[in-house]
Amino acid sequence: MDRHKYLTIYKWTSRGVICDNFDKLYKYHMNINICQLCNIKFNKDIKNQRRCLDHDHATGLYRQTICHKCNLQFDRKKQNNNKLGYKNICFDKSRNRYKYHKSINGKTTQKYFKTLSEALCFKYIQNLKHQSKLT
Repeated sequence: MDRHKYLTIYKWTSRGVICDNFDKLYKYHMNINICQLCNIKFNKDIKNQRRCLDHDHATGLYRQTICHKCNLQFDRKKQNNNKLGYKNICFDKSRNRYKYHKSINGKTTQKYFKTLSEALCFKYIQNLKHQSKLT
């Protein structure tokens, strides 16, 4: 692994980025040549035009590759809802796991999963069980 790749991935992980395959993410990120928000061409010699990996700070998941200027201006309040866009699922950084949490009629269900796919499958099954009880 070359030095730049190693240091970049180390920086991402230290800032909370979560990924199953950092090598693949690095390759994808480095092959993007324009900001995915403002369409400016990346230029490593101009600070505001440097490439940045934008990620959700609540979940750690990659969102897009953008320039430094957009990264500073991006409105994270709208994006950062700690729910991944999936109701009842969030990423628990302290356990490095996805957490499903739901209360129905005073009964709370809480489970942890290694992957988002596992959490979504569990949620889907729970919804089917709940719907079958209603009908």
